[in-house]
Amino acid sequence: RALVERIERHAVAFATALEYESAGTAEFLVDGDEVFFLELNGRIQVEHPVTEAVTGLDLVELQLRVADGEALAGVTTATQGHAVEARLYAEDPLTFLPQPGRITRLELPTSIRVDAGVGEGDEVGGGYDPMISKLIAHGHDRDDALDRLATALDETVVEGVTTNLAFLRWLVAHPAFRRAELATDFLDRFPPLSPPPRAAPAGPWHGSFRLNLPPSTPQPAPVVDSEAAGIAAVGDGRVTAPMPGKVIDVKVAAGERVDSHQPLVVIEAMKMEQIVSAPYGGGVRSVDVKVGDQVTTGALLVELETG
Repeated sequence: RALVERIERHAVAFATALEYESAGTAEFLVDGDEVFFLELNGRIQVEHPVTEAVTGLDLVELQLRVADGEALAGVTTATQGHAVEARLYAEDPLTFLPQPGRITRLELPTSIRVDAGVGEGDEVGGGYDPMISKLIAHGHDRDDALDRLATALDETVVEGVTTNLAFLRWLVAHPAFRRAELATDFLDRFPPLSPPPRAAPAGPWHGSFRLNLPPSTPQPAPVVDSEAAGIAAVGDGRVTAPMPGKVIDVKVAAGERVDSHQPLVVIEAMKMEQIVSAPYGGGVRSVDVKVGDQVTTGALLVELETG
């Protein structure tokens, strides 16, 4: 609790120094007892229901009252329990690339708070954030809140568009996540939808060993580029769009030679730019799009020589 209070004092200090008067969000990274300032957003955030759940306050109402010139001197804050929010998105659960389309079936849970901006029959377009809804669970502690969220996610059904629902269920059930073993590299250590790590056995079996042999010599890392070139060379050389969107830049022309991982085309969708790069080095056989084209997932962008 002392750490939370320290973070709150930092946030208030920032707002006071800026003479800021409205709803705002101060973001921090925490490492043990150390706190690192990340950013200060002069607006209400998509995560505001978490604060509302633990304080019982309506932040949107308070923001409007401040904008109307009203003082909030009589408003008191006290937190109770723990809250967690999951964002249900029309996006690939492995790559997190947007997947617009029409929602043919939508069943959202009734056991927790749900803020939804679309309904069954609506289309998630390619020009804006692909969020379908926010699911906010409140419990007496973190484990209770996560249990409630897990139940709500199991009750959720979305058809017609690809969503991150499988990822959310995987994350909430992941043992490392449940133990709060969190860091910015969590998805590097545990790739999305990967099997949870098996617990290491205790005693002498903990760690690696070689029976009656000295420890093995670490092997050098494989040369990724050469491996990728060998694999890609047996394909047809087609470089396709990983997501639907608008082509905003074409960086190569037919007849040019490109290196492995060299950017070929840039696609924009839902406020996000995706650089599509060459899977291997070689000649450009054809460029099949131009700036301004709207492409769908899997559309041919560039064709490379395979010989």
